[in-house]
Amino acid sequence: MSGARVALALALALLLLPSAAAETVTLTDGDASVSVSYNPVFRTGEAWFIDLEVENGDGYTVEAEFSGAELRSKALPVAGGASFSFPGATFHSEAFNVPLELRLLRDGSIVTNTTVEIDVSVPPAEDLLWLWGGMTVFWLGIAGYAGWLHRRQAELRRQLESHIAAAPDGGEDGE
Repeated sequence: MSGARVALALALALLLLPSAAAETVTLTDGDASVSVSYNPVFRTGEAWFIDLEVENGDGYTVEAEFSGAELRSKALPVAGGASFSFPGATFHSEAFNVPLELRLLRDGSIVTNTTVEIDVSVPPAEDLLWLWGGMTVFWLGIAGYAGWLHRRQAELRRQLESHIAAAPDGGEDGE
C-alpha cells in the first residue's frame, strides 16, 4: 500500500471513530468542591449521565437543568462519587449548543452556577444501516457482473479475431 493510501485510510478511520471525550467543570464554595463530568454529545435514545466527584460536599446539592426539560438534582455525599442521568427521550430532534445549567446549592440557596453547552445527536435509524449494507452488496454485485462481462467480451473478441485470421482466405470476402 502506498503512503497516500495509508494516510487516507488513517484519516478516514479517525473521522469515523467517536471523538466526544468527557468534559469537566468544577463548582466550588469555600472548602466544598464538585467536579462535574459529562459527555458534550447527548445521543437521543440513550441515557445521558453526569458524573460527580465530591470533596467536602456535606449539605450540598447539585442541580442540572435543560431549558424546557425536567430538573435533575442530587444530594451530595461528604466525599466520593455520585451520578445522575437524563433519559434518552429528553430530546427528540438534533440540536446544537443546547444550554445546560449546573447549580451548586446549600440549604436550598444557589451558591454557584455555570452554564455549559452540549450537542444533541440523533443516531441513524437501524433500518437505514441495513439499507446501506444491502445497497453496498447490490452495487458490488453489479460491479462484479460488469467486470465479468467485460472480460468475457474481450475473450470472445480474441477468439473471433483468431478464427478470422485462421480462415483460408484471411477473412476476406471474395467477389
